[in-house]
Amino acid sequence: MTDAILTLHILAGFLALAMAGTAIGTTKGGTWHRRSGNIYVLAMLLVTLSTCALVAIRPNLFLFVIGLFSFYLVFTGWRAAMLRDGRPRWPDHLAGLAMGATGLVMMGLGLNGLLGAGGAQAVILLVFGSIGLTMALSDWRDWRAGPVTNKARIARHLTRMLAGTTATITAAVVVNLSFLPALVTWLGPTALITPVIFWWNARILHGTMSA
Repeated sequence: MTDAILTLHILAGFLALAMAGTAIGTTKGGTWHRRSGNIYVLAMLLVTLSTCALVAIRPNLFLFVIGLFSFYLVFTGWRAAMLRDGRPRWPDHLAGLAMGATGLVMMGLGLNGLLGAGGAQAVILLVFGSIGLTMALSDWRDWRAGPVTNKARIARHLTRMLAGTTATITAAVVVNLSFLPALVTWLGPTALITPVIFWWNARILHGTMSA
């Protein structure tokens, strides 16, 4: 049973990476971009569900919260594309609440690890937990200010989907480059891709490109 779930998890991860690359490489808003993006979201849902199943068999709180964090990025990126009126519905509020709670748990575990012997895992939880909590709080702030539309909506979609892609790449790096230090494999992709996200966002918000 465990082997079957793990196989599904790996295959879904490969599919997610392939579809992420397709979505990035095709015309934004075009048919192939939308189709590959939707398949990517479904693949990441399978990754998350299989992670939950594996954690249920072999409890691992670290992998569980990392899985929730990763899917939150993908889900909110997909929702930003779907909600053209920029007005959140109950799934969006539920996702924000779940990420807010998960972010606090991650940061709590990270701080507790730093006080003990958590090492690299503690730092990873603190970094990803703070990112997730910040994004959840920014969601609520933006929703209170009014609908998230036009360039702001596109920028949100871009940020979250690329962040989700970064999480997918991170998982592949962690598994395949295990000879590197844990902090390098877990935080390296985030450190490298985050500047690209900021650059791409700036181009969208300042009107130098379309999505």
